[in-house]
Amino acid sequence: GPIRESNIYLGETYDANHEIDNWNMSGSSSDGWEKALLATANTPPRLVPQMIPPIRKKETLSAERIWQDSRGKWIYDFGVNVAGVPLLKVKQPKGTKVTIRFAESIDSANSLDFQSTGWIHHGEIFKDQYICKGKGVEEWSPRFTYHGYRYAELSGLSGKPDLETLKLIVVHSDVSNTGQFACANEQINKLHELAIRTVKNNLHGIPTDCPIREKCGWLGDVHAYVKMANMNFQLENFWHKYLEDIRSGASKEEKNTLFHERYNNTFYFADKAAGIPYMIAPGKRLCGVASPDWGTVQVQLPWWIYVYYGNKQLLSDYYPQMKQWTLYVNSLAKDEERKKLYDMRTNSIVYQGLGDWCPPKYASENKTPVEFTSTAFHYLDTKIMREVAGILGKAEDEALFSRLKEEIATEMRAVFYDPENKTFGSQTADAMALDLGIVPEGDEDKVSRSIVENMNSHSEGFMNCGIFGISRIGSMLARHGNAEAAWQMFTKKGEHSFEWMWTAADATTLWESLPINEISREGALNASHNHPMQAGYDITFFEDIAGIAPDPSGFGFKVIRFEPLFCDYLPWAKAQIVTPYGVVSSNWEKTGGTLKWEISIPPNSSGLVIPPYSGKCTVNGEEIELCTFLKMEKKEDKNHYTFPSGNYQLIFHDLSASTY
Repeated sequence: GPIRESNIYLGETYDANHEIDNWNMSGSSSDGWEKALLATANTPPRLVPQMIPPIRKKETLSAERIWQDSRGKWIYDFGVNVAGVPLLKVKQPKGTKVTIRFAESIDSANSLDFQSTGWIHHGEIFKDQYICKGKGVEEWSPRFTYHGYRYAELSGLSGKPDLETLKLIVVHSDVSNTGQFACANEQINKLHELAIRTVKNNLHGIPTDCPIREKCGWLGDVHAYVKMANMNFQLENFWHKYLEDIRSGASKEEKNTLFHERYNNTFYFADKAAGIPYMIAPGKRLCGVASPDWGTVQVQLPWWIYVYYGNKQLLSDYYPQMKQWTLYVNSLAKDEERKKLYDMRTNSIVYQGLGDWCPPKYASENKTPVEFTSTAFHYLDTKIMREVAGILGKAEDEALFSRLKEEIATEMRAVFYDPENKTFGSQTADAMALDLGIVPEGDEDKVSRSIVENMNSHSEGFMNCGIFGISRIGSMLARHGNAEAAWQMFTKKGEHSFEWMWTAADATTLWESLPINEISREGALNASHNHPMQAGYDITFFEDIAGIAPDPSGFGFKVIRFEPLFCDYLPWAKAQIVTPYGVVSSNWEKTGGTLKWEISIPPNSSGLVIPPYSGKCTVNGEEIELCTFLKMEKKEDKNHYTFPSGNYQLIFHDLSASTY
């Protein structure tokens, strides 16, 4: 047949001279075809349908610019970095070999720069090749590969190509885009756009880390952005399939195999029990047994599916794996042999892990210790397991995990917390401690303030977080008295800002290490430019700017929390989400001294509404105090109103005199 070579990384070679006419039509001859071989090894124990959307061609892009480089190659710039396949349209003599190569960036000579593609690990630069049959206009796209790229290099043609010669077809799993967000600030809208594009580029039957160099389902990447992904896309079945990938890959016992000790460069060997996952799922490349901060996804992912989609059955289905993982990490914390390298006095601290992966670079470092992030995730695992055990009626387990949770929190405060300066030592540590509930009661606002002080003293007034901090820092600042600092972080200009990513690095997606300043940009040139693990910040836009979140009193959006926290800093914001109960929306706009807030609560759900301002407020024209259909409770000096399903317009008057 015409497909002479095909590799998911290296690309595809297609020789049109070997095409077989009508080979896929009924009635065509099968003479000369080899019979299918009966599989005798590596057969799955059972075949299960994948209940997820297929990968589809979603959009066709034309180049924004075409030029010829110094070597005579034609360079196509498609304007954005995406996952896709080329669409070639040529009229060339028989035997003409057309070669297309791919890259995420260009070098100083305006030729393709292959640094970020990782080709050196595969031994060859990625390319697709088409050999013409010479019969009129020929159109072709590869079938069994895809690439992550913005730029393409075209060679082998006789004559000058044009815009029609080469286009780019965007491909990804055809998940529904169920969330929408926009606001008055274009920089925040741009950040949202980059996050959405990067996530879609990495949905290809599995959640990949990047679409060009590895294409692997790293476990730790997923839990770094799962919440924002659930707000933007319908991923319930997609995540369920991935959970099965993790479970099936973890099912075997393995003797004397590789474990991660610290970061991604120190290892040890031990026996792996059946059920403990690897760093990657699925595939042949596993990269060792999952570290505590990566394997936590085995506990987190079923939980976040429940929180955002209300799927209680998955908690029951995956409970054995969730419990096994949590107890396994607890045994690591208590392993006398492993503690010899660190501190024999601890009993709940987990020292193994990769840490707060890929933070930006600054002149002075302020790293979050591996033992903080790994122990924090162990705390989160026990916290989730206590909740799940309670939901499933497992009283003995609920008591066990409640006890472990308190033991971990107590030791974390003793080991990491500075009670005088109200900090756990870094921006990520403080943000995680606030998010997970590790901060001593009453110190929350002071720890939030410590984040601001750290930003000003260590990172030029900007964030210094890897993937575990960036998904939390905006919300934790906003929810604990520092919304203005969060706003300044998201909207900061110049070097040491999100804006630097596109003004100086020309980024159209999120890089593996964000190029937020020059030292970070230079250090990230040979890393992937398309990594969704950095997209976690987008959750703040939905939950804290627009003000929509699932409430713990009714997960799966049975109860919706409405609480916008940025109304003092921009004139309008809006978001809507398709939930299991229908469309939820929040749309607020401020003009003069008045704020108008429209919310929509679907049938069979309710809203917990926390007004952004005190003082005079009307609901659908009636003073809020006179609305007998509302229930009000005061918590933390704020009024919390329970709204039934319906559409409401809240108007707040005289804002200058009505702040909390």
